[in-house]
Amino acid sequence: MEPLRELAKEKLKDKKVIAIMSAKGGVGKSVISALISLSLPSDVTLIDLDIHTMAIAKLFGVENVPLEVSKEGIEPVKIRNVNLISLAGIVRDRYVILPGRNQSNVMKELIAYSSIKGKYVVFDLPPGLGDEILVLEELSDFKPIVVTTPSKVSLKVVKYLLDYLNERKKKALVVVNMSYFTCNDQRVNLFGNYNGDVNLPIDPNLEDYIGKIQEYEGEVKKVIEKELIPQFM
Repeated sequence: MEPLRELAKEKLKDKKVIAIMSAKGGVGKSVISALISLSLPSDVTLIDLDIHTMAIAKLFGVENVPLEVSKEGIEPVKIRNVNLISLAGIVRDRYVILPGRNQSNVMKELIAYSSIKGKYVVFDLPPGLGDEILVLEELSDFKPIVVTTPSKVSLKVVKYLLDYLNERKKKALVVVNMSYFTCNDQRVNLFGNYNGDVNLPIDPNLEDYIGKIQEYEGEVKKVIEKELIPQFM
């Protein structure tokens, strides 16, 4: 028995665990992770496992806010209903390079030694098929959300991730980000009509909310609230 794994497993016990993943980078996965967390109806712990970029902390503008420690463990940074845990709160605005085995251990430690709050736990995973998915399988019965875009390259590589999840009998929800825009009440699909479980629009204004994503109330969040969040209730 591995004590660290068992402790991490206990922390996720009885939680609704949602894992946001993608087959490649640059598809807006971290933004979707943040907006899903902000849209959930109660307190949620959002854990940034993309330890090389730590994009979640940057989206919320807290990359230089240190994490504090209590008797319950590492205390998350509270932003509205989101309790954010990121390695950025430990290393601040510095890069991190870790071998694969160390990545798995850091992931387990971040879960095992943190104060997990609320009913939901959302994980923002790094892109691709890596150790993080394997470790999370050991720790919880998570709900996978696969983020892609309608570009040909993204759709080709996402197939491998979906095939793996299907083999593991994990039913994934596919979110197609930056799928369309609306002009004169007409929906325009820029890259063809690829229908996922949820298709999200392009919102040029979203870029203005990097560093303050908690203030965004635009069209992308509205679609997430209407079409995606009810599937976690």
